[in-house]
Amino acid sequence: MLRHVTNFLVLVFAQAVFLLPKVDVTGFRQHEGPMLRINETPDLSTRVLDYKVNVSLKLPIFKTDARFLSHNVESAIFNKTNFNFSSTKLQTLMRGLAPAYLRVGGTSSDFVTFQNPCKEEVAKRNQHKQTILCPQDWIRLNDFCLATGLQLVYALNQLKRTEDGQWDPTNTEKLLDFNTYDVPAWELGNEPNSYLSHANISLSGEQIGQDFNVLRTVFNKRSNYRNAVIFGPDINIRGAIITTIFLERFVAATNATNGTTFHCYYLDGSTATLDDFIDPEVLDVLPGEINLIKSTVDKYYGKEAKPMLGETGSAYNGGAKNLSDRYVAGFMLLDKLGMSAKMGLNVVMRAALYGSDYTMLDLDNLDPKPTYWSAYIYKRLVNTTVLEANVVNTNSSKDDRIVRVYAHCTSTEKSGYDAGAVTLIVMNLHKRHSANITLLQELYGQDVDQYLLTPHGPLGMASLQIELNNNLLAMVDDRTLPELKPVRLKGGRQLVLPPLSYGFYVVNNAKAESCIG
Repeated sequence: MLRHVTNFLVLVFAQAVFLLPKVDVTGFRQHEGPMLRINETPDLSTRVLDYKVNVSLKLPIFKTDARFLSHNVESAIFNKTNFNFSSTKLQTLMRGLAPAYLRVGGTSSDFVTFQNPCKEEVAKRNQHKQTILCPQDWIRLNDFCLATGLQLVYALNQLKRTEDGQWDPTNTEKLLDFNTYDVPAWELGNEPNSYLSHANISLSGEQIGQDFNVLRTVFNKRSNYRNAVIFGPDINIRGAIITTIFLERFVAATNATNGTTFHCYYLDGSTATLDDFIDPEVLDVLPGEINLIKSTVDKYYGKEAKPMLGETGSAYNGGAKNLSDRYVAGFMLLDKLGMSAKMGLNVVMRAALYGSDYTMLDLDNLDPKPTYWSAYIYKRLVNTTVLEANVVNTNSSKDDRIVRVYAHCTSTEKSGYDAGAVTLIVMNLHKRHSANITLLQELYGQDVDQYLLTPHGPLGMASLQIELNNNLLAMVDDRTLPELKPVRLKGGRQLVLPPLSYGFYVVNNAKAESCIG
């Protein structure tokens, strides 16, 4: 009984000192025990588990693109009446995520036809999957990107085929000849290795490569497109052997691309559960898929090539309802960003900025959801330079994947921190245990600024709102994003994360050699 009371007081003290709110931990499968029932009170034997983190400050392990965290919308966005490119609120939110790519693509990209002139009544219809892209749509999209600092990646329709099965660039050429904007990057098609399932057509990796050669020829015929950037082939992972064969045949058939893209989703949105979102086994699907793609890219292009996650989210089929847009989705987002940067991916384009169940913005009023705020804080605090961070588990638990830490140099331009500062991205996947983290070596004893993110309200992990250090995050008004106020942990106090929480921690006085200059 004394041990129970002592541990309970330790948790209460930790929450009081570090401003750590209690987190709803009901309704989850246990990593280390039976499932908790809804509204069940956690066992008072809950305790603080100790971890140590060592960050190597001298040599970076990778440097990502400045647009590392980027975003997707479906090409059918032009049919969405609530997504107004001229909206002040929308533009304010997007400036908060810049610099970034805005990829307009997805499944609907292969059902788009550019029409000029365009009848307004036709433009607003989306029949049989078809979307009509009108000149005014194209102008609004590009003006939106210019106004917000986003850089457009536009996916062209690959399913326009000639009678003999070749890609027909006629409609693409109409768009290119109309366009007057400097489009940062183009793509051709979406998940071509899955065309049989959603378009009833099967194309080989070699044929897809030949299509990209045709696109490059189309660009080269026009002086203002000769330096056009092409990403591709935007394949998804359909088994290691099949995917490798498809990708190898693609890269062997073409040298038209400037970057190799692939897609990754952890789960099937129709069957995913809340537990899946915090399961280390699920999160650790990504490293295997990265290694699979990198092995082929390295083989054909060399290790200097930097593949990209051209589209990725928590769950395919549009996400998991009432999960992919909730607080719990932040674990997958932050772990994916940390893991991708650590393993050498240049860009990660998240699905979706707007649309379906994994939307970052409310489909009716554009209010930002929890994943937006995680991305916004990431953009403010995380630089492109990636550092090595190692977690030492000093507990009896054998699972070293429950507490996850990634390290970057701190972004000085947007944060106000000094050059040499280090930002840690930290997640605690324990359902009952707080994580007590001690920073080692050069970071030991330093002041740390805490940006702890926890769910707001009674829904816990399924909350649509999120708190930063106990304060609800929300726009001040349609033109103003909130100030990010950290909690200063003085004198090297340990970082204490409550069960099922994540956050950012900045060591301003780290003086990391990798982060200076």
